Amino acid sequence: MSNILLSSRAFINKKITRSFINLLGNVDFEADQIVIIVNSVKEGKNHPKMIELQKTVQALGFKNVILFDVLADNPIILENAKAVILNGGYEFLLLDNLKKAGIIDFLQSLVIKGKPIYGISAGAIVLGPDLDLYDELYPEDNINNDIDMTSINATSFRIYPHYDVHLKLDSHLQEAIKNFEKKTGKLITRLTNEQGILIKNDEGVLIGPDK
Repeated sequence: MSNILLSSRAFINKKITRSFINLLGNVDFEADQIVIIVNSVKEGKNHPKMIELQKTVQALGFKNVILFDVLADNPIILENAKAVILNGGYEFLLLDNLKKAGIIDFLQSLVIKGKPIYGISAGAIVLGPDLDLYDELYPEDNINNDIDMTSINATSFRIYPHYDVHLKLDSHLQEAIKNFEKKTGKLITRLTNEQGILIKNDEGVLIGPDK
């Protein structure tokens, strides 16, 4: 039973924010722990974007928001969390660190148990089956020359976040993704900066921007 939210940007609009809250069910804002995995950036807990996200979640009313380093902190914290957030950054770095920590199977088990998981940008990508698309489009980001692109596989959805912004920067992006889909048979869900997708048991509902 999966309860997953994916988006390009964190809590970017009211619909995505409501979807996150609804994903949690009954909430105790004083006691419930929200855990943010920080391993998509080298600076980890000290990165300004991680600290900013922590403050954003606190502003929603949650008193207990934890920055979590998979290479140093106890996984039991994830198991006890009300929800786990995988923040944005670098998808190859995030996946490398998750594998180095030996935590992929553990995260998969949390998803199966129905733990609410929110993946943002790189976090949304890594929750999918693999990084094959990114290894083809951006091989320079694969700094450790990883061969195995298998990811968390918490959902069958393969996400390309920030599609609207990146398309403006690269006019060939649309053709490149279509060619990848045709060659591999793997469908890519393109999300704009204002969009998200809510996934229940691998059935996805697109969340658009606020009207």
